[in-house]
Amino acid sequence: MELTKYSWWGESNEPPPHLKTKKQLGELGLSPLTPSGVIETRKYDVFLYDINNPESCRPKRKPSPKQLETLAANRLKAQIKRDYQEWYREVGFIERDRVRAVKWAREQLTQKDWVILDTETTGLYDAEIVEIAIIDRTEETLLDTLIKPSIPIPAEVTEIHGITDEMVATAPSFPTVYPRIVEVLKDKRVIIYNAEFDIKILNYCCRLHSLPSLMLTKRSECLMEWVAQWAGNWSYYHKNYQYFPLPSGNHRALGDCLAAFELVKRMATDSDRINCPVPIPQKEP
Repeated sequence: MELTKYSWWGESNEPPPHLKTKKQLGELGLSPLTPSGVIETRKYDVFLYDINNPESCRPKRKPSPKQLETLAANRLKAQIKRDYQEWYREVGFIERDRVRAVKWAREQLTQKDWVILDTETTGLYDAEIVEIAIIDRTEETLLDTLIKPSIPIPAEVTEIHGITDEMVATAPSFPTVYPRIVEVLKDKRVIIYNAEFDIKILNYCCRLHSLPSLMLTKRSECLMEWVAQWAGNWSYYHKNYQYFPLPSGNHRALGDCLAAFELVKRMATDSDRINCPVPIPQKEP
């Protein structure tokens, strides 16, 4: 059966009042069956239904109590999901990252293939190492030595770590200590507080003395990043966690290694984080 064609409302061949669109039927409590007319447009066709013809439309069936109950439950689930996604985008990911940091710390305490490394230097840029320390997972000191640099130690740097030119005057040079560093770090993952800085200084000293790189970038982990994630001081401006200096350290290499190890243990015993009931999605919402 060919449908009668009409023009858009307001034109000469507009539909009569008894012909309604699907949306208009819904407002009247009716459901569409067979269209009685059509308005053709460039993008789509608008079908029209005769409210006076039972073959064209019928009253909507009222949902059963069970259907209403199911509908309400589904709406509640959808609302809970939307609320969770909004909460997760705002603050929930912070708690997720805290839990991950605690799990990471606990995993370290069950592993045997890692050490903690720290250095003291002559400064921040093109600086040389004046002290290096390495401890293992039992807190045993594997290496702790001053190193004589090829340049003087600035007074303002000495004020920070307390190491003077006189103290390193008879200390071994970096090339002398280098074989011991290689030996201690062999087949080990290296945990460093602010790994980027220490690795940069170690690489510089290797280049300065024409020594092979220690290749730490691929086998090191930055404890400072894990601690910042655990602390949860998120900067919405920088879109990152805020870092802070190593607490409890004495600005000497061995003291800072021990302070870093204490942080790993503190994170691992944070039961409030590891027992957090917040679900951890596999993908970002």
